[in-house]
Amino acid sequence: KAAVEFLMATSLYHPDTVARSLDHDGSGAEPGLKDPDGRWDLRPHHDRIITVTDETLATWHAVLETPEVRVRRTRMVYAVNRSVEAVLDKLSRSKRIGDLGLQFSSGWHEKNDRTKGYFVSSWGAPNSWDDVILQGPHLFVATPLYKTPNKTMLSNKDWSATDFETLAPDAIPVTAYKPAGDRYAYDCAYTDWGDADNPKPARDYYRVAWRYMAANTGERTLISAILPPGAGHTDGIMSAGSAHSSASDIALLSGFLASLVLDFTVRTAPKSTIRSGTINRLALDLGRSLRSEFVLRALRLNAITQGYRGLWEEAFNPDFLVDSWTTRSHNFHRAELQAVGRTWTDQTPLRYAIDRRQAQVELDAIAALRLGLSADELCTIYRTQFAVLYGYDRNVYFYDANGRLVPNSVLTVWRKKGDAITAEERTATNQAGNTYTYELPFVTLDREADMRQAYAEFERRLAERS
Repeated sequence: KAAVEFLMATSLYHPDTVARSLDHDGSGAEPGLKDPDGRWDLRPHHDRIITVTDETLATWHAVLETPEVRVRRTRMVYAVNRSVEAVLDKLSRSKRIGDLGLQFSSGWHEKNDRTKGYFVSSWGAPNSWDDVILQGPHLFVATPLYKTPNKTMLSNKDWSATDFETLAPDAIPVTAYKPAGDRYAYDCAYTDWGDADNPKPARDYYRVAWRYMAANTGERTLISAILPPGAGHTDGIMSAGSAHSSASDIALLSGFLASLVLDFTVRTAPKSTIRSGTINRLALDLGRSLRSEFVLRALRLNAITQGYRGLWEEAFNPDFLVDSWTTRSHNFHRAELQAVGRTWTDQTPLRYAIDRRQAQVELDAIAALRLGLSADELCTIYRTQFAVLYGYDRNVYFYDANGRLVPNSVLTVWRKKGDAITAEERTATNQAGNTYTYELPFVTLDREADMRQAYAEFERRLAERS
């Protein structure tokens, strides 16, 4: 067979970019999907042009395909620059989530199973988690109960954001669907991971779950969180778990699925849905390095109500009590990372936006470090592959002196009046019905700098332990 060798470039918005990239000397930062001003990135660069060989196809195959697919039949990876291609090459050598032997559930079919009478449309908070039926908007990255449907239930956009500061410890999510008909039939018809002699209902376990639909160019594509026992979901969500998975393993897996690195892997081959095969092929490291730090951050993001008490208490590690944030540069942090106990309390979850952001940043740094990526590679992924998130970090996500995200209604006035804005103009009621006065100064935070600082601190901790 003749050797494979051809040139490839993706995410091109003008043919002139190709011509100038072929003549480029390779200097300067590699372009991404959008430039720093939020425009489609037309800048030429030598590293936009990738030479595809049999070795390249082998890397793509390891990331995307099962062994049954021939290497030369592998799908194309949309690598916008050579740094991205190098990251994929490293990830292709990692272990896979599929090695865990997880079982999967697509939940209730939103149309057919409702027609069969297993559930009905009915707005409100159920009496218990056993009656919960979740939909895609309930979840965001490492965030259960992210939004709840409004009573009007006009569309899939008619939802309101949760205020975690005031979320009750015993909160159960408001849902648009409720179980109906014979309860035994309802329970039996849902996914079971056992058999007739040894049933293992999927709803009996903590599971990782993600939105089934893939927004390939949105803020995030792989949008996942942990579900507690009892909860069901429609097929707008997929979930995975195992009767043999420990609480610590579920938390570890959720941290990886919430990371920019795995999200990047999903969006390098654009798709409309995220199925079990995609999840099984994602990279994973089950080693002990920084495991306690990783699990603590994942749990404090996910374990937001008493429904997660068992997960927290089973996964608790005394090392949690001597952990700490990797930076003190933000004076607005409201929670000490290590201020937890063996028993779940209403102080266990991170409730303020700035703390939740920092935990996510540190998860990203640990995931990159554990998977063998450099800080430069992590930041290149963020800057070049997550254009919407990058733009939000620079222009939308402003934090006030109390660590709260400032709403757009307040920002609009502040952008006109600056710090002369009055207290009344800094006061707003959020979608959950809570009113806050947002305190100056309003600041954006540099995710790239914070990821680098977190990465360096975790590197230092590893070196100290070796």
